[in-house]
Parts: sequence; structure tokens; C-alpha cells
Amino acid sequence: MNKLLKRISPFEIALVITILGIHLYAAMSDAYNFPNYWFKRDDAFYYYKVAQNISEGNGSTFDGINPTNGYHPLWMLVNIPIFALARFDLILPLRVLLMALAVLHSATAILIYRMIKTHLSQAVAILAAVFWSFHSHIHVVAYTYGLETGLAAFAIVLLLYNLSAFEDEWRKGPVPPRRILSLALLAAMVMFSRLDLVFLAVITGAWIIFRGKFIRHLLPLDVFVIAASMTASVALRTGLEAYNNHYAYTAVQAAVLAVVVKTIALYFFGAYQHPRALPLWKMIRQSAIGVTAGTAVTAILFLLLLELGFTENFPRSAFFVDWGISLTAILSLRLASAWFGSPKKTSPEAPWDEFKANWKTWLTDGAAYYGVVGGLLAVYMLFNKVVFGTSSPVSGQVKRWWGSMPVTLYEGPASNWFSFFGIGRNHFNAWQPLTDLFYWAAEFLRPLRPGAGPAAADRYYLAMIIFAVIAMTVLFISRRRTANALTNMALIPLAAGTGIHILSYTVTSYGGAKEWYWVSQMLMITFGVSLLIDTILKPLLHMRIPRIVLEVAAVLIGVLVAHNFGRIVTTVMSHGASPPDRAYMEVVEFLEENTPPGSVVGMTGGGNVGYLIEDRTIVNMDGLINSYEYFNALQNGEAAPYLHERGMTIVFANPYLLTLPPYHGQFEPYLESFGRFGGKSLLYLLGGQKP
Repeated sequence: MNKLLKRISPFEIALVITILGIHLYAAMSDAYNFPNYWFKRDDAFYYYKVAQNISEGNGSTFDGINPTNGYHPLWMLVNIPIFALARFDLILPLRVLLMALAVLHSATAILIYRMIKTHLSQAVAILAAVFWSFHSHIHVVAYTYGLETGLAAFAIVLLLYNLSAFEDEWRKGPVPPRRILSLALLAAMVMFSRLDLVFLAVITGAWIIFRGKFIRHLLPLDVFVIAASMTASVALRTGLEAYNNHYAYTAVQAAVLAVVVKTIALYFFGAYQHPRALPLWKMIRQSAIGVTAGTAVTAILFLLLLELGFTENFPRSAFFVDWGISLTAILSLRLASAWFGSPKKTSPEAPWDEFKANWKTWLTDGAAYYGVVGGLLAVYMLFNKVVFGTSSPVSGQVKRWWGSMPVTLYEGPASNWFSFFGIGRNHFNAWQPLTDLFYWAAEFLRPLRPGAGPAAADRYYLAMIIFAVIAMTVLFISRRRTANALTNMALIPLAAGTGIHILSYTVTSYGGAKEWYWVSQMLMITFGVSLLIDTILKPLLHMRIPRIVLEVAAVLIGVLVAHNFGRIVTTVMSHGASPPDRAYMEVVEFLEENTPPGSVVGMTGGGNVGYLIEDRTIVNMDGLINSYEYFNALQNGEAAPYLHERGMTIVFANPYLLTLPPYHGQFEPYLESFGRFGGKSLLYLLGGQKP
């Protein structure tokens, strides 16, 4: 106990007390506040209602009728015991969940503080912890929404924290198998906290297995570059609209093949040697040969698959475009690695000799790591296939179906090149809150490019370019410090993982991406900007008095920010402003007054209503938290009879929206209106019993 207390600094204690104190005030506020001011996202209540049903023995179902797997499993496991309390009071689990998220919030902030304090400086660590704890966008997206984001953030930082410790461990001696297994379990925790973080888990394996070899620094970034190059090449040849509607699936197939073939070619042609081990011209030559050979083999194999009928719809000229893009990007990475690499030259090692000397160790560690990560993923997918009829969450399949449509009621896929790479101003803006800085800076560029509309976009992206140039210049000047921080804090696999994570949505024609998807990007911003600030302040941090002044200033900034954050929370989460008998939501009150007990009501969303309504059942009509069988019915235009056969007699929705894709008017012949509320209509699903 004494050792534990010694490890906890006064700043950490103050930070935890502040976070928990503010959230405890919110957790004790009026019941009306929870669904209206805190847990406002409909998607969060999908979890809550399913968790309640599981805890009450009804199975994994939102409506008690259709089995569903449209959620991330680890967050559901956290929710099940909490929402077992819903049998006593619907708001009590929300109070408990708010505090559970506050604990995750505190733990994440402390781990961020400790990592940055260890590898950068105390002052910057304080600023980073305060930023993560009290920035409005981060808090809303990661914690106030009540989704899996807060758990995913904690899991990622916990993995990075352990990778940072592992960096010291493997340099001091042999790594026991149990350590590889422990890291694999942490990576699996990351993966199951949000399934789209599987790419970070996979990349992390390469970072661990190839420790001590320079390939670990280049391979993660190469994977991102190769995947981005191939998919972007197809989109360049077809246009983004045609890509999304017809070519996305085959482009991803080609990208996966290219990643495998090109990385192998680059390795055996010597493109993963230490950048200082060879003359610059030789490094460029070997990289160029590796890219060219890899592109040629990829093209031959993929064209063979086309001929055999295993794939289709692929523009052959994309391979030539891909060769140019990937060659340029991979050579740029090698030149950058030569700049950042250690000035001490090492003797070159022939790739085949290196492989023969290390393959047993790589195979053993790889089997241990990927045996855990891949094995657990395989078990999860098999369980889903057996129980739900599909191996992956149906919600993701629904959204990719939306993205394949030329027009849809919901948000479509990436429609321009900025959103394709995750830097859209609105749609696919994966880098908030950093992008708020670009909006602010863009106003200073107005004299250079006055006007609104396209001019505003030009100023925004010009501000982004200026920031990127300044940041890269600062980091390049302090290249050794930058290289050490990137390695010791495991920021290379994090950066590659965030990039591939973005591509997993943009290149697969995914529709309806939301801001809470980008949790790894928020963490990359936190660590990356901390490194940048620390590098700028480095001259002052070496002097005692300026260092103390900066630390005091960081604490004062933290106090001010925490005070403002607390004031906002105490204002929103009021005490005694709403009477205890006030309806949780007006729409819930309306439905209870206008439908008989026992009604089965369809809604296009319905998460919060489904959880809060009494004596009625809400069925989700968009398919995100419905069954795989319903998804097939929706695709085949048979959704209305499917739902009616399962007892749904009423629809609460905007009738016009049901005429648009993805519904395509398939409900229209069966509907008759009998009431309205807030732009939506109450409609009979004809053929059922009228109330």
C-alpha cells in the first residue's frame, strides 16, 4: 500500500479527485437530465437496452423479438451488470455508468500523464493530461455520449503504456513468452473494445515481433502506404462515385494482396535494412526494385484471379498508377528514416541471412501473439456465425450497404479526396479537435483568399498545410529526440494503426461514419502535439527556473480549464430544476399516450425510446440493432411483411423519409397515418390490429 501511494503524485491525486468530483455531481443530478443533456446519442441506448435484456435472461436482443450482434462486445460486457439495475429504476444504471466512465476517464488521463512525463517532460505531461481530461470535444465524444469510446481510449493507452515498458525490457534481456502473451491480451482488449481497432492490434504484433530490427519502424507505415496507394489508384481511374458504387470491394481485395506481396518483396530486396547501413543511392535502388517487383507480382496474381472468376470489376491501368504512387511514398519513407536514423553506421546484413538467423524467434513470438489475438477473434466470429447467422456485427454491414448506394437517406461514403483520407472539413473529419485549430488559423488567411464557400475551404486546407510544414520542420530539426520519442512511446504503430483505421471506412464505401469512431486519432493528436510542444520548449526545459515556471503555468492552466469545465457540467446537470415525476422524454410520453400497452412500434432509430418506454416494444427499422435476417429482408424489399409477421403493428417515423433509399418506399403501401409528433407520424402497419 505504501509503495502504491508513493507512486501516485500530488498532481495525479488532484486530477482524479477533480474528475470524479465533477462527475459525481453530474451523477446525482435530476433524472430528466440523463437522456436529454448527458447520454444524448441514440446509439448508446442500443447498448443499454440490449444489456438490460441480457441481464434479464432475454438474450442478445434490443426488442425481445430479433437477436442482434450490432455492438462492440467488450463494452456490452461492461454494460450488462450495470443495466441489471434497470429492473429497479431506469435512471439508476445511467448514474452508475456515468461514474464508471469517470473512472475510465481518470485512468486514461493518468496513464497519458505518466507516459509523457517519462519520455518528454513534466510540464507537457500536465498539459496533455488536462487536455484529455477537460477538452469539450474529447469529453463529449469519449464520455458524455456513453458509448464504447471511453473504454477504447483506456485500452489503447494501457497498451501503449505497456509497450513503452516493453521497450526497456527487451533491450535488457530475453523476453519470456508470458510477456508476449500479456501484450497480446492487451491488444485483444483494444480490439474488442472497438472492433475496428483490429488493425492497431495487428500492427502492434509486428512492432513486438521485429524488435531490434529496423523493419519494425518501416513495416507498419509501409502497410498503410501500400493499402492507401492501391485503393486511391483505383479511385483515380474510376472516379470516387463509381469507386463507391462498384469498385470498392475489389479495390480492397487488391490492396490486401499488394500489402502481402510488396512487403515480402521489399524485405528480400533489402529495403528494410538500417538506412545508415547502405549508401543512399543503393537504398533507393533496392527500394525501387522491391516496389517494382512487388507491383508486377501483385498485378499478375490479381489478373489471374480475375480470369478465374474470383474477383471482378477492376481497372487494369490502376496498377501503373499504384506503382508511381507507392514508389514515391516508400522512397520518401526511406529518405525520412535515413534522416531520423542513428548517425552510427551499422554493417549491412543480407536479408536471407537475417531471415535464417531470426525466423525461429519470429515464428515463436508471432505464434504466441497472433495465436491469442487471432484465436480470440476467430472464436468471436464463429460464435456470431452460429448464434446470429453472420460472423461480424450486422450494424457495420448495414452501413456499408448504405455506402454502396448512389443516394441514401443517411450519410454516404467519402465523396471527395479530402474525406477519402480522413481530413474532410465535415464528413470524415477524423482529426478533431486538431481541426478546430485550422478553422481558427484560417481566419488569419482571409486577406490571402477572401470570400466564403470554396474560398473558406481553401483557407482551411492552407492552414492545415502550414501547420504540417511547421510541425515537420520542428520535428526534423530535433530528429534524434523525435526518433526516441516515437520509438519509446510506440507512436509508430499508433500512427500506422490510425491511418489504416481511417482507410477501413473510407476505401470500403462505408456510409454513416460518426465522430466517436476516431478515438485512436484523438489519442494520436494528444501524443503528437505533446511531442511538438515539448520539442519547441526544449531549450527552456533544460534550465531549472524556466522549467519550474512552465510547470507552475501548466498547473494554473489546468486549474482554469477544470474550473470552466466544472462550471459547464454543474450548469447542465442541474439539481432540483425538474420535478421527479417529469417524463424522461416528451416523445416517450407521446407514444405512451397514443399507443396501447403491449404495442410493438417500429422506429428508424429508437434507442433512447426503446430503453425508456414502458409496456411497449420498440423495433429498430434501420437494421443497426436488428437481426441479420431482418437486414436481408430490408435488402430484398420485404421488411414490412417481415416485421408485421413478428407482431409490429405501428410505425413512428417520417413517411417521406421511408420513401428514400435505403427503404426505397417498401413500407409505403402498408402505412396509414393516425397522429403526428415532432415531424414524425404515427402510422398503422396495415394488416395488423388497430389500437
